[in-house]
Amino acid sequence: MRLLVASAFGYAAPAAAAVVVAWMSVSAYGPTVVHHAAYAAWALALLGVSSTVPTLAVAFVSGTLADRMDRRTLLRAANALGMASALLLIVVFWVFPTHRYAVPGPAGFFVPEWFLWMLPVWALLAIAAALSRPTLNSAVPQVVASDALSQANGVILSASLLASGVGTLSVGILLGPIGPVLTLFLPLAFFETAAVALFTLESDVTGSRRPSQRSFASDMVAGLRYVGSRTGLLEITLASLGVNFFVAVAWVELPLFVHNWLAQGAFVLGALTFVSSLGMAVGASAVNTFRYDRAPGVYLAVFVVLIGLSLLILPFTHSTYVAVFAVGVFGLLLGMVTTIYLVVIQRAVPNELLGRVFAADEIGSFALVPLGQSVGGAITAIRGLAFAYWSTGGGIAVMGAVMSGLRDLRDFAAGRDRIARPTETG
Repeated sequence: MRLLVASAFGYAAPAAAAVVVAWMSVSAYGPTVVHHAAYAAWALALLGVSSTVPTLAVAFVSGTLADRMDRRTLLRAANALGMASALLLIVVFWVFPTHRYAVPGPAGFFVPEWFLWMLPVWALLAIAAALSRPTLNSAVPQVVASDALSQANGVILSASLLASGVGTLSVGILLGPIGPVLTLFLPLAFFETAAVALFTLESDVTGSRRPSQRSFASDMVAGLRYVGSRTGLLEITLASLGVNFFVAVAWVELPLFVHNWLAQGAFVLGALTFVSSLGMAVGASAVNTFRYDRAPGVYLAVFVVLIGLSLLILPFTHSTYVAVFAVGVFGLLLGMVTTIYLVVIQRAVPNELLGRVFAADEIGSFALVPLGQSVGGAITAIRGLAFAYWSTGGGIAVMGAVMSGLRDLRDFAAGRDRIARPTETG
């Protein structure tokens, strides 16, 4: 239960903070500013860049840390860093320096001084998330039986996403009336709740049961070698990379989609984020009704294709209601894919390598989420918002079609690893 609470509120806190940060970045350029849409898109791109390098750097070491040390200690440290980042964001918006600085980008592009202070703080929050994700995912099989992993992951994901949905909807409601400073106390409270759960967590979730006889760098390389030596595992990791990249390109433009395309305010942004989280929460548990164990690779491919098609609805509508429907379906399908992916990896990979395998996904997938955000901002500024959603939705659908034709991926997902190479478990 404590791991569930820590996961839920630790996941919800950065998501709630992200709504505040993204909306403030977009709304800094009001309709009276010439080229305000292009400026906002480039600001979102800078926001993505600020977390790309630290996310990638930490992803290389976080999995090895999770496999070599007590995962409770690592989770506590990551949560403490997240809490400190939330406090620093509150300070930035409380001081709120408004001096403008010209920066590279479209002609006349500028950013407020508070935005420049916000970027390194946002990078710290990205580091906290990159430390906690592989650690938490690798800890779950240590407290849950193998035959219960699917339901357990569904419950944990559902709780995390529901908490995230409530958080993002709440900050969307609060941001307009009370401003960013007071609103950011909500994600701070989420981090504090997760801290209490982690400090009272008693379950043994240590990575390796025996001290490693090799250096840290050797263990890190061994994890990457393990992924590379199994074609199916490598393919499913690369597929995750592609899907998360395209999803990031689409998702980072949501504030601009709400602001310019739908002509709505922060409440609608919070509502869309809430609907997405609610859909993911439902999908994370509802996927178990499909009995996907018979062919998990096929289900992954089909759901990925449908995710892409759901995004293709957005550039064809200016209706808030249709957008809510499309984003809800998108979240539902993404929740299903996430549960299947986690269960496949947790069942197939030894405990002492789980952290490094999930970190490989961080390196190849979540590390590219900020890069996708940067690319999304650039594409939108150059080709427009509609093109950004056409290209991302179509790209995800193509990724799903490619996955359906990868035999090694399907075999690995079904527990039939045909690559007869030595297993590296050090």
